[in-house]
Amino acid sequence: MHELLLHGAVPTNRHGQVLSILAGIAAMQPQPFHERRLIYKPTRPVTRPSMQVGGSQAVQSKQTNPMQAVQGAIQGDLFYLHLVEDLVVDGTGKGDMERKRDEEKTTESEMIDSGDGGDEHQPSLSTSHPTAKPPNWTLQFRDIPEAGNRRPVTVRLIADVPITAGNAEAFMSALEYTQTSTHHLHGHRLTHNSTSILLFQPPSQPLYILQLAVRVADGTKPALMDRGVKELMALKEQLKGVVDVDVVDRAVLDTRVR
Repeated sequence: MHELLLHGAVPTNRHGQVLSILAGIAAMQPQPFHERRLIYKPTRPVTRPSMQVGGSQAVQSKQTNPMQAVQGAIQGDLFYLHLVEDLVVDGTGKGDMERKRDEEKTTESEMIDSGDGGDEHQPSLSTSHPTAKPPNWTLQFRDIPEAGNRRPVTVRLIADVPITAGNAEAFMSALEYTQTSTHHLHGHRLTHNSTSILLFQPPSQPLYILQLAVRVADGTKPALMDRGVKELMALKEQLKGVVDVDVVDRAVLDTRVR
């Protein structure tokens, strides 16, 4: 699956205003989200393949199984992977893993003794929403954006692999990945036609980021890619004078392990 992107910066003092404008454009109430992101890197050393930079995009574009895209990345350049938990709003502010650890501590103290994305007429959009039933983990792979891209949007290959059962940490260990850091991401999401709109504040940053994204199931079909680009450019035009959204330097979105 390919993702088409535009990004913009929103000063903190304009957050409420911009969110209200986005709600009007999308004709919906912004939906709050809270994610816990665990960042993983390969345990084996980095060895540069002979393939061109970003070449995994061409290799993976015909694959329909999201896990194949992740496995393809493991075989080529080495990438950081994100294990993302949509935190369930349960009054504790804790995620699935934290709740499980609390439950284990409580138990010990008590016992002391124990896609087809085959739609050819519309870009395929996938937007994750929190659910009320843990575990709620997604393994995310994001390729470095395409080099030499002539489109007026960022283009990159992505894969989201839901982990609906079992131990997420053990799963990452089996992939020979180890956790390097973790952070929480808060913000709001909206949907306008096929565009996923995210307004969030990155960790330790004094501003908000506006991300517009359209996901295209088959990036090898120019008609689908053009439709996605057209939709993003139309929304960009609507936001003129509100927020400037544009292509960011591909190095900013580089997820490779150095």
